[in-house]
Amino acid sequence: MLETMMHALDSSQCQIEQLERELDEMTAALSQAWDQLVPFLQEVPSQAETTQDIAPILHALSVAAETEIAGIYLFQSEEWLSVPHLLPVNSGFIEQLRGVTHEQTLSCTILSGEVIHWAFTPVRSEQVIIGVLGIGTYDQQHTFTAVHLRIIARMAERVGSQIAAAQLARSREREAVVAREFQIAGEIQQAVQPQDVPTASQIQIASYWHPARQVGGDAWGWVQRANGRLAWFVLDVAGKGLPAALAAASLHTAIRLALRMHLAPTDVLRVINEEFYDPYTRTDLLATVVIACFDPHTNTLALANAGHPPVLVRQGHEWVHLPATAPPVGVLPTLDAELQTLTLQPGDLIVCYSDGFSEIQTPAGLWGQSGLLDAIPNDVPDVNALTRHIVAAAQGVGIVEDDQTLVTALYTGND
Repeated sequence: MLETMMHALDSSQCQIEQLERELDEMTAALSQAWDQLVPFLQEVPSQAETTQDIAPILHALSVAAETEIAGIYLFQSEEWLSVPHLLPVNSGFIEQLRGVTHEQTLSCTILSGEVIHWAFTPVRSEQVIIGVLGIGTYDQQHTFTAVHLRIIARMAERVGSQIAAAQLARSREREAVVAREFQIAGEIQQAVQPQDVPTASQIQIASYWHPARQVGGDAWGWVQRANGRLAWFVLDVAGKGLPAALAAASLHTAIRLALRMHLAPTDVLRVINEEFYDPYTRTDLLATVVIACFDPHTNTLALANAGHPPVLVRQGHEWVHLPATAPPVGVLPTLDAELQTLTLQPGDLIVCYSDGFSEIQTPAGLWGQSGLLDAIPNDVPDVNALTRHIVAAAQGVGIVEDDQTLVTALYTGND
């Protein structure tokens, strides 16, 4: 019994001594790893603005690990970077890299036929694996130690944080660029809108224009024509934001140019549809347009409507609706709208608006044309006050989610 116990004690003592030796070796390895890491991390660049800036990090990594090669593969951009550059790896090796979830060794044959022995570790950003970082050698007898793995693991942490910081910086830079582009587009669109209303014989004009976002697809304009005639228009490019704003600005310019050629409203619509049909078809755009022309010599209002909400004309106590007689610009290769005319009497009121007014969502449903009509008082001595009244009523019934344009005209009959 005693002999058995002594044998067990000797065996335990041997195990303890073995564990102590292994612990000493691990301590020495960790000390060596730390001694290598400290100067290494001090020399490695602390920031990477682009993936190309990681090249110095890879070079420092290969030097610290005493290997010939270091590389990184980023999953999202499918970008492979290595030192030396242009290390030719095949697609099968790239697929292997996508399967790396912890420290592991891989071997690959490059196009020259040489075999590279690698040690890889995943690169994480916000706990998500975004790529892998590795060191490689042509020496197949080389063994990657705990020191090597510790070095690449530590550097993977740094690279991950740097890539995340670089991505955040690029994201903020892109956001700033986009914000600046929207600001410029908004300034251009604001400049395109009339800075004042026309002063014309026998008719008063007032307007309101407001995009739902920084820029929008609504626009309006006017042109003083020969013999005292006055033309104005409202357009609405389907959609919101920058694409709609760019399309609205170009369409606005084209309509003004066509009106300066003294074309009838129907001919203006036909000409601009011929011009914009192909580009609108390619970009999946369309635009509603209404064009009105007032002749003070005949007291006549002539208009053409392509897909736009009806123009409302109050004559006496009755409302006349002048609806669209053709589809929006860009829908069909040819656009043949009907010329609609009215002879005006003093006190007649003309209301042109975009669907940003009629399609306001209220607790009871869409505000609609009926809501707009209900907001117009019976007595309209001043179109500016009327326009402000309609806008206030629209803002009070619900949330405005679309661009809004409103042009009101009062025929006074006075020169």
